[in-house]
Amino acid sequence: MKKVLPILIAVVTGLTSLAGYFFQARLAPIPGMLINWGIALVGLAGLLGVGYLVRMHVIRIARGQKGGFNSVILIAAFFFTIIAAIMLTPQDPLFRNWVLNIQIPVETSLLAILTVTLLYASLRVIRTRGWTLMSISFMASALVSLVLNLRYLQPEPGTLGAAWVEFIRRLPLVGLRGILIGVALGGLIVGLRVLLAMDRPYEDEQ
Repeated sequence: MKKVLPILIAVVTGLTSLAGYFFQARLAPIPGMLINWGIALVGLAGLLGVGYLVRMHVIRIARGQKGGFNSVILIAAFFFTIIAAIMLTPQDPLFRNWVLNIQIPVETSLLAILTVTLLYASLRVIRTRGWTLMSISFMASALVSLVLNLRYLQPEPGTLGAAWVEFIRRLPLVGLRGILIGVALGGLIVGLRVLLAMDRPYEDEQ
């Protein structure tokens, strides 16, 4: 019974959600309710994760471990942000601008580091596997895309050069859409396997 009950819950929930999209006139409220339950569970899991993170840093500070100063800064910034959000609310323009002025530079820096890391990893792959047509094409397209996205080359609008530059800038979107289609198909296959009880991620591994 302990193994059958989780399977029944997962299958019934999945089929009910799926039926809600096909029969929206009769079952329209059900998918929304299930989504709200899922959001509540994800929020609870996030709170547990934040609590575990704070606990880990508090233990590091109490034991005087390496990186304790960074933990102090993290906890101070965390509680300051929580208090500011409670007092000002997230809709306050001052709080929102303050958070964005920190978040956007950090995200930009991380993306820049990711770009350099991926470029270095590509060079290492070429060194290990050799110069092939695929590797040369990949490196050439990556370098051209990076140079064009620096916005230093700006042809006159309306010219053939501007059209070519815009066309080349749009090429990475083709790969992005291919990746998204692959992710969607992978999610569909995983969902079907769960509905058919072929995969059981909700069971504890023994």
